[in-house]
Amino acid sequence: MRTGALALLVAPLLLDGCGGSSASGSSAAAPAAVVVRQVSVASTLGTACGTAIASASSSPPEAYAANSAVQPQLAASPVQPTQLFGVWEQDRWNAIGTRAIEVAASGDGGLTWGTTAPLPFSACGSTVTPGAAYDRASDPSIAVGHGNVVVASALAFSAGGFLASGGTSAVLVARSTDGGATWQAAQAVHADAGSGSGPFYFNDRDAIAADPAGPDVYLVWDRLASDNTVESIPTWLAHSGDGGLTWDAARVIFDPGVLNQTFNNQPLVLPDGSVVVVFTLLNGFGAQLQAIRSADHGATWSNAVYIATPQSSGTTDPISGGPPIRDSANMAQTAVDPVNGTLAAVWQQTGFAGAAHDGIALSLSRDKGATWSAPVQVNAVPAVAAFDPAVHFGAGGRIAVTYYDFRDDVAGAPVLGTGAWLRESADGGTTWTETRIAGPFDLLQAPPADLTAGTTGSARFLGDQQALAWNGSSWTALFGATTAQGGRVFAGVVP
Repeated sequence: MRTGALALLVAPLLLDGCGGSSASGSSAAAPAAVVVRQVSVASTLGTACGTAIASASSSPPEAYAANSAVQPQLAASPVQPTQLFGVWEQDRWNAIGTRAIEVAASGDGGLTWGTTAPLPFSACGSTVTPGAAYDRASDPSIAVGHGNVVVASALAFSAGGFLASGGTSAVLVARSTDGGATWQAAQAVHADAGSGSGPFYFNDRDAIAADPAGPDVYLVWDRLASDNTVESIPTWLAHSGDGGLTWDAARVIFDPGVLNQTFNNQPLVLPDGSVVVVFTLLNGFGAQLQAIRSADHGATWSNAVYIATPQSSGTTDPISGGPPIRDSANMAQTAVDPVNGTLAAVWQQTGFAGAAHDGIALSLSRDKGATWSAPVQVNAVPAVAAFDPAVHFGAGGRIAVTYYDFRDDVAGAPVLGTGAWLRESADGGTTWTETRIAGPFDLLQAPPADLTAGTTGSARFLGDQQALAWNGSSWTALFGATTAQGGRVFAGVVP
């Protein structure tokens, strides 16, 4: 494995934009002063919490990467977009999960950030039940709804008994009504206890969305089963009609059938109050991106419509023999224009211009998710692998996509040079400009995804989701990167 660290990482600094070209349209240089700030800080979590292990025989033994911060998500207030709220995984385990979910807020569009704090989703995060009943948490999501109510969600689970006897798993939510200063106790919108002889379940990949003009909040996820030869792995929904204070009973809204699975469900609230959920369907034919829609606050849902086939090969270290990179293969990230309702989905796609590695694909829908445009490539340098995209709409229909790529990597160097980039279009995706957000940084300093997971366990992991928001006048990206001390979460403000 390569070792060492690049001299320059991402710390408070100003960076200049860079130009590039793309198969999806011309690209011109877009000089801009990008302000980057480190948001995550040294862990304040107690050393005695969340130490339960999945197996005493784990090899290597389970341990967490102290101070590591990965998998950020971001939401802006709909009434004051300079007010931002970020969440991420803190102290990632070398098995699944993390010790706590941290939150921080910015009142100036991401230029400065307040004190970080753990949310009540795990024993390390709070002494308040049910959070304290779970050893670990993961997959944080956050939204700001009507009345500036902030609602966050995460998975919470026991370290032992994954999809087996003794394993517990839940989807939790917490809310703040005072701009993130304080948070109410976590609620379990759904929980499974792994007792008896099974079947056993694990709740996975939660995502939350709130209506900025009304009280509705939508939380979706998939639920793994210990035996999908007799059960499917469907899309679940929990709905709140009062800003996340109380929740309807969770239920299945899309069932893919036995042996099939939905994955990475992404809810979007349109300006008319309707809801679209984009997900990956995994079946005997491979992976497909599909969407369903509800016009009655989640009570009923349309048939699924086809978006695209994400043919992703995943990302590997370009150094021969190096470890893989844990990325967002077969996962779409989504956004909705809050004015005209245009929907966007981005994902990793192999095969653009014959390339064997992944690029970044973009598809749009201008009819509430009923039909979607043919995918186009939006990463600026098709000759290198690009991964972990995020997408968002800005003022006047502007759209931006962020991602990482390996154009900074130097053959034979002792580090894996990685850059974070933003591409923006002001004309619906016809032409694009590009700005470097951060880098180069050494991706090999990121924590491992899961050392107990066989051949893929050594994969470096910054999160299979990153985040992007419009702060009212510019873009704010919340993303994972590395220092010589490991993975950290940074904010980049791009004019």
